[in-house]
Amino acid sequence: MIELYGEEHGFGWKLNEIIGAQVVSVPLSLTIARAQKEIFIFMGIVAANYVMIGIIMNLLLNVFVVKPVKEMSEYATEVSMGSLDTPELNIKGKDEISSLSMSFNRMQRSLKSAVAMIDDDNNK
Repeated sequence: MIELYGEEHGFGWKLNEIIGAQVVSVPLSLTIARAQKEIFIFMGIVAANYVMIGIIMNLLLNVFVVKPVKEMSEYATEVSMGSLDTPELNIKGKDEISSLSMSFNRMQRSLKSAVAMIDDDNNK
């Protein structure tokens, strides 16, 4: 090679001279298949997160809203049927549900005292 081209200047190549060209081909189908697989995995993770958040929200809603409201409904039904000796509701917190339970308890005490006054008036 040195005898043919010499020792200087890159074997006799000149600046900006095209010696050869090479074509590189990358199959697009592999890239698309990989992208589709990644999108499928990503969408599966997003869907799983939504399902998990939905389940957690459902459980929290059931514990903090539905269960106390059912309890108050049963309590109100018992009191409305005349069972004034029903134990008071014991729902702790500083939210609307606990405020409503305190109102129910106050209503039961008022109703109980009103019935007691009526009974006292009837016994005289």
